[in-house]
Amino acid sequence: MLLSDEELARLDALAPFLQSEAKTALAPNAGYEVLMELHDHLQPGLRLRAATMPDTPADPETPPYRLDLFVGLPLDEMRDIANSEGAAQDAAIARLGATFSPRLLRAIATLTPHQINLNAGVQSDPGTLAVMLEPVR
Repeated sequence: MLLSDEELARLDALAPFLQSEAKTALAPNAGYEVLMELHDHLQPGLRLRAATMPDTPADPETPPYRLDLFVGLPLDEMRDIANSEGAAQDAAIARLGATFSPRLLRAIATLTPHQINLNAGVQSDPGTLAVMLEPVR
């Protein structure tokens, strides 16, 4: 079941926290742009883009391409945060924060080395790559 507009609106305040957590998990010198995308897709998530690409190929239609990665966030976890209040919401956010970085890196690791070079901020295929953050166990 998808998140309601009301639940998505309540999650807007979570965006700076998740963006900060993602930037902390990624290579510090890579200069990634991290955007929260709650209302743009059926699946809420984060978009990670390389801010710049150091060596642009002569032909923009050939690899490598600038990294454009969508990381889907687990609906149940987002719903729990959106529908909780007070201490219960604080606990749900703390759980998310404590597990976010390792789950993000594991999700990215599912992409094979020829698909993505996270340190260089490039990918081998054009368009958006997508991965899902695993649910908390």
